[in-house]
Amino acid sequence: MKTVVRIVTSLFLLFVCLVWSAPVDAKWNNNNGRNSLDWRGRVDDTIDLHIQGRSVRSVVISGRRPQNVRYDFDGRLPRRTTLVRIVVKRGRGLIYIRQLPKSSNNYTAIVRITDSRRGIDNYRIRMQW
Repeated sequence: MKTVVRIVTSLFLLFVCLVWSAPVDAKWNNNNGRNSLDWRGRVDDTIDLHIQGRSVRSVVISGRRPQNVRYDFDGRLPRRTTLVRIVVKRGRGLIYIRQLPKSSNNYTAIVRITDSRRGIDNYRIRMQW
């Protein structure tokens, strides 16, 4: 019985966290790849990708600057509160969305890439909105 209560409590807390973190006026648009960013590069340690409109800026948190960076937009990140998702195409590390675009951050999404193993690895991600 205690196990069931713990599981139900954990699921409830997960649900609350997901609801709390999503902006109220966010909209998800699943349009098969339109409105997306394809990014690739070689990462050593930890970087943040700051995405706004049709621009991407790499910010080194630790390690070296990313190498062989290429990106391609299919549409621009809109100037409204927007849900985004990341599809990892290649890379061995942790990739997640640190910040969703909304008015309080000037509609900038931030994606963190952390490569905790030694050496550089190739990464390829797609961000969709």
